Amino acid sequence: MIITKILSPFFFLAMRILSVIVYAVTILAAFGGSINPDYLTFPSLLCLALPYFAIFTIVLIAFWAITRKIIFCAMGIVTIILCLTPLSTAFPIATPRSPEGEGQTFKIISWNVLHTRDLRQPDYPGNRALEYLIASDADIVCLAEVRTFSDTELPNLSEGLRDSLFSAYPYRAGLESTDLKVLSKYPVKRIDRISFNEFNFARFDFFLVNFPHDRELVVGMAHLYSYGLSEEERQVVTEINSMESAKSSMAEFKGSIRDKLRNAFRQRAIDAKILRENLDDISLDIPLVVCGDFNDVPVSWTYNMVKGDDMKDAYAETNFGPAVTYNLHAFYFHIDQMLYRGPLRALDVRVGKINSSDHYPLIGEFQFLE
Repeated sequence: MIITKILSPFFFLAMRILSVIVYAVTILAAFGGSINPDYLTFPSLLCLALPYFAIFTIVLIAFWAITRKIIFCAMGIVTIILCLTPLSTAFPIATPRSPEGEGQTFKIISWNVLHTRDLRQPDYPGNRALEYLIASDADIVCLAEVRTFSDTELPNLSEGLRDSLFSAYPYRAGLESTDLKVLSKYPVKRIDRISFNEFNFARFDFFLVNFPHDRELVVGMAHLYSYGLSEEERQVVTEINSMESAKSSMAEFKGSIRDKLRNAFRQRAIDAKILRENLDDISLDIPLVVCGDFNDVPVSWTYNMVKGDDMKDAYAETNFGPAVTYNLHAFYFHIDQMLYRGPLRALDVRVGKINSSDHYPLIGEFQFLE
């Protein structure tokens, strides 16, 4: 009892300091996407973990409420209120919608398939990614990191499996020189708006899908600049299991990892600006979905640049809670996005549960408006 009384003031002092830090970091993470990474990249890094900071803030609010410390409880509540707008995107509170009227609906999958390599079951005799797509019954499939549908690139691609894939999706588009491809049940063709970076990698491409009843949909497929971390650098986070390993990881972070992250945020900002310029050239009256591997989270600078004032976030409008679309190395972030505008209504966006790639697929359902 005596020890408790002695430690109690120090414990609460530590909790107060921790709370102030967490509240401040949560606010900076929430609004970090408003700060151009050309000037400062640290806020962009904090943006990645905004949902986790928000959860931590809520836990602290509950702690101070239970211990009846009104001031620090109120500070936490004010923090959440200040961050409400960005949090409603990163941590949405919504539910799926039902179709209205007679408008046609469609399902679209967006997935970085990593050339359909199977990271979890490398000895699987078939190809789980392609089998998943065939069984999905999606109308449109947007794939990143696929150059050709050949057995030289796609593991365990039997002739029967390829025939089944092409039977499910008789229409396909995308240059062999890029890793962006679209499969469709309906006629699809490229729109010549492609953008290459200095390494001749396409960061995005646009496609036109012709649905029955003279419906057209423009699909923008994006694969924006990656962090470029090596396998050893990615392990920095997952290998932290002691104070010594944390110090070692921090030292490594201050070196090559920090430089790569800074470069990635800045290069993605360039990608996002060019993509946004292309979106501005497309009529607002045309149904448009922009999806893919943004390599950045909701409320980030990249996300805000692409979204602009005219795009809507299909996930934020139809889901409760944050999403995780990257699934390796403890980098559990929502870096794959699905935005839309025009005469469309988002019905649902869910994260597929197949884990063959380092990304989960995003599965969106939309309705054409009358």
